[in-house]
Amino acid sequence: MTTRILVVDDSEQWRLLIRSILERTGCFLVVGEASDGVEAITKATALLPNVELLDIGMPRLNGIKAAQKIRQTCPESRIIFLTQEHDIDVRKVALAAGGVAYLLKSHANYELTSTIQTAMLVRQTAIRERPTS
Repeated sequence: MTTRILVVDDSEQWRLLIRSILERTGCFLVVGEASDGVEAITKATALLPNVELLDIGMPRLNGIKAAQKIRQTCPESRIIFLTQEHDIDVRKVALAAGGVAYLLKSHANYELTSTIQTAMLVRQTAIRERPTS
């Protein structure tokens, strides 16, 4: 089964990089991209991806607030925060907002696919956090 993914980040270059990492595996299909939290909510509702990769620091509506709204409209979807935010308190808030994983962008090249695969196994009621070694 192919995992359908929505990539949400305000950097177009970053979205393209993430798309290339995911598509070379053959297991993931990027069904859409969004550049801010408002667009993320609209696209998540329309596209119903299995996974949303959300940045935290975005214009109009940040990733944490977007995640809270996405949880309401797409409860089966897994939210993975993919960010450069190292702050442990931000991580806790993000996971409490409905994320099943929190991955630093600096680890994306070698941990993104395994994080997504793990997230697909996690029940939405259980919150998991990827170590940041």
